[in-house]
Amino acid sequence: MTLAKQLLPIICASLLLSACSTGSNKSFVLVPPSESQIEDSIKNQVSLTLNAFTPVAGQALPNETVLDAYQSRDYEPVWIKDEKINMSIYKLVDVLEQSHTHGLNPIHYHSDIIKEYLALKQPSSQQLAEMDVIATIALTSYAHDLSNGRYEPQLIDPNWQLDAPNNNWKELLYLDSATDMVNALPLFAPRSPQYQVLQKWLVYYQELAAKEKDILVSAGVPLSAGDTGPRVAQLRARLVQLGDIRFSTRKVNEEQFDSSLKEALIRFQQRHHITADGAAGSKTIEMLNIPLKSRAKQIAYNLERWRWLPSELEANRIWVDLTNYTVDMHLNGELTSMKAVIGKPDRKTPVFKGLMTYMVTNPTWRVPHRIARENLLPKLQADPNYLIKHRYKVYSSWSIGAKELDSTKINWKEISEDKLAFRFEQEPDEGNALGQFKFMFPNKNEIYLHDTPAKHLFREAERAFSSGCVRLEKPMAFAEAITKGNKQFNEMNNALKTGSNTVISLPNYIPVYLVYFTVVPNANGMLEFRNDIYARDNLMEEAMGYSPIDPRDSI
Repeated sequence: MTLAKQLLPIICASLLLSACSTGSNKSFVLVPPSESQIEDSIKNQVSLTLNAFTPVAGQALPNETVLDAYQSRDYEPVWIKDEKINMSIYKLVDVLEQSHTHGLNPIHYHSDIIKEYLALKQPSSQQLAEMDVIATIALTSYAHDLSNGRYEPQLIDPNWQLDAPNNNWKELLYLDSATDMVNALPLFAPRSPQYQVLQKWLVYYQELAAKEKDILVSAGVPLSAGDTGPRVAQLRARLVQLGDIRFSTRKVNEEQFDSSLKEALIRFQQRHHITADGAAGSKTIEMLNIPLKSRAKQIAYNLERWRWLPSELEANRIWVDLTNYTVDMHLNGELTSMKAVIGKPDRKTPVFKGLMTYMVTNPTWRVPHRIARENLLPKLQADPNYLIKHRYKVYSSWSIGAKELDSTKINWKEISEDKLAFRFEQEPDEGNALGQFKFMFPNKNEIYLHDTPAKHLFREAERAFSSGCVRLEKPMAFAEAITKGNKQFNEMNNALKTGSNTVISLPNYIPVYLVYFTVVPNANGMLEFRNDIYARDNLMEEAMGYSPIDPRDSI
């Protein structure tokens, strides 16, 4: 089905709405110049205008698409028909001015400039051409940014390698009319329910910050059930402001820390990933006092991250939720989750998409060179028998057929990190760093999911302990889920019984997403603010914190 057919019902409904959306008595009939003169001006102005509106580095603007569209229509204007300005350009301006509700910056879409042209009483052919091209640039740029994201993720964070652009927005410029184009814009936003809930909360925070001051809880001793006083009233009012307490007409003692206030505070603590003890200590008060505007920005960063994902996700997928330290299996219409251990802050697990194609039972661990240099070598220098104790083999190099060496005859203290060229392999056994399983989705980062002997780490709330790979709490359950009902299930069980090192191709290849969100809706539709363990929000702030330049500061 073409985009135009998909949009037809929505376009028809939107036309009815837009027909009664203006009470203006202005006349939109143009006095000369003629349409042919405007077309000639567009042909002369389009390249010049496109160059003038080239964006700052790192921001995407599909200039060539606009040029191609005008060429395909022989430079006929988009927004002028039968000597009238199409009313939809006013609706476009409204949409662009509301782009902040998606966490985008309206200044990127030139609505003020378009309004200046619309205010001209006797525009020339050149001015009409400029208006037409600028409005088309704004339309196209907004459609692109809404569907693909405004920013190039790897220019913000090289560790962020998940970017799934689509080209559906290009079809927008080939719809039948400017009205159809404008009415189609809402369809380009991600369709994920999580995106839609985040966007509603963004609007809530933006509007609340605009009309109310932050209600702050004064510093002091921790507050708990039974306490009274003005700080308790501040706590209650702040929880009302943030939505953790629903407004009620029931009379309460505002300064009394009662059981309902404690329950509300526990809900707040749970959705901010802090100890949910129902007492307002220093950490809780710090979280409570984060300004509404700061939270709105954080939501905006995460909306942009959703726009970097595919517009539609596969029904069967593995979802490695890094900030939640979990692995979610969406398989055969069911969702099961387990705890995970992810990379340390100095060895971040990257964000990317892979395709899981096979798994290995009783794997040998070939130690990555970086881990050998930074972790293994210091242990060898402290204890020359470390390799023997932990069942490692050492080889002369990484080449095929490299000679196995006697580790006790190597003077490890004389070897520096930059000179370490040996290959280390840990044999399969219960102490092997990979445990009984590794699950492979080949990628340039050499990241995979695997078992671990360090089961105690799953008892920790914050689980960033690995060297980059993802450790699974229940690898056996994971292996069963991806093989059950197929011959590979029996093959896996036989390999485990015999202790053999076996490669097992999966019956169905499964997409794997490693994702990073610092704000997500919880099961109750409230926002969950997570610890930014890799400080990625700071990078988003640097990239997205654009504001207009004061003319006095310009060159």
